[in-house]
Amino acid sequence: MSEDLPKQMDDDAPRGPAGANDSRAGWEAEVARLAIVDPGRVRIRRDAFRRLCVRLDDGPEFVDVRPAPVFPVSGAAGYISFLDADDKEVLLIAGPEGLDPDSRRCLEEEMDRVYFVPRILQVYDIEDAHGAARWEVETDRGYRLFDIRDREDVRVVEGRRILLQDADGNRYEIPDLFALDERSQRLVDGEI
Repeated sequence: MSEDLPKQMDDDAPRGPAGANDSRAGWEAEVARLAIVDPGRVRIRRDAFRRLCVRLDDGPEFVDVRPAPVFPVSGAAGYISFLDADDKEVLLIAGPEGLDPDSRRCLEEEMDRVYFVPRILQVYDIEDAHGAARWEVETDRGYRLFDIRDREDVRVVEGRRILLQDADGNRYEIPDLFALDERSQRLVDGEI
């Protein structure tokens, strides 16, 4: 197995680092230490109360879990952790690709619901509104008008991708700044 890819470990292997967590080691080292379960061994469903449930083969079922991307901003590697009500990881998979169709559909629906992030397609205007930047935009979910209070809430990721968080905590994404029309690009460029 390539050294730059995470190792898949036995499900009986202990979780967590042997020593202190070295934050400078990078995400590759962090992933390499985790016990990653083959998605083909995982079943995901909703119970009668619409709670998300996850089970590993014939093991125990974890009820009312929530999926969380391991690297949500960069999307690196596609790993998904399942967390219980106490935010403790109960299961980690390498991605949805190996899941059975019903489990994959259930996971994708939950991820869309939890991580709803409209994509900005066009920026009509950005104006000063009492110390905040008021953005008037068209998204893949329709017209939006929102305020951004701080420039730190507009983050450039991977050079062309931009993540925004408005004053109410809602998130928006510009997947590729250079895919926007020229006027939209100029307006956004003034905010980054």
